[in-house]
Amino acid sequence: MRILLPAALLALPSLPAAAAAPVMQPGLYEITAQMVMKGMPMQMPASSFRRCITPQDIADGSAYARGRDNKDCTISHFKQSGNSISYDFSCVMQGHGSMVGRASGSSHASGYDMQTNGHFVPAMEGMGEFSQKMSAKRLGDCGK
Repeated sequence: MRILLPAALLALPSLPAAAAAPVMQPGLYEITAQMVMKGMPMQMPASSFRRCITPQDIADGSAYARGRDNKDCTISHFKQSGNSISYDFSCVMQGHGSMVGRASGSSHASGYDMQTNGHFVPAMEGMGEFSQKMSAKRLGDCGK
């Protein structure tokens, strides 16, 4: 269960269609996520991955997500005003209730910075709350 949890949390920032004009540039991005689980004796190290973000990803909001197809999470109250982004989320966890919370942050021409805060329903093995910082930095154009 603890191995699946980080993957679910990294997938959280998937967003519905963006209402404002895209700010980010398409290209290859390095995305880094750092999770903090309150009540967990040892914290997980930051993880990074690279992703080619297309103009369509920016237009539909999936640029803010690790994965494009996260069927276990729903996003509501999405707002984008200028460079500011915020939304609420709820994710069903296989075998253990759900996690709910709020994400907010900002985007810019060469990336984004997001902060996610939430809690487990019900609390999981003494871990009730979590937070995650996620940032993306443009490295250049996507390879063919």
